[in-house]
Amino acid sequence: MTKLRNRYLGSLVLAVGLLVAGCGQEMKKENEQLKTQVANLQKENTDLKAESVTLKGENEAMKKELDEMKAQVEQMQQQMKGKGRPVKKK
Repeated sequence: MTKLRNRYLGSLVLAVGLLVAGCGQEMKKENEQLKTQVANLQKENTDLKAESVTLKGENEAMKKELDEMKAQVEQMQQQMKGKGRPVKKK
């Protein structure tokens, strides 16, 4: 009975050892793939943050330009009123 138990335990230990060794390679491969994926996502995140800053700057510049154009339109309308020309209503 003891010999049978020892053989059973020995076989079980061997099977688990082989299983872990085989899975270990797959886990290492998957781990490397995940590390690569994380690095790519971090780079993409950094690039998107930089693009966001650029777009915010462009947006602010366009808002300023729009405000200047609105002021010019208002100024031209005032000039036209002063000369007696009718101003078109929006």
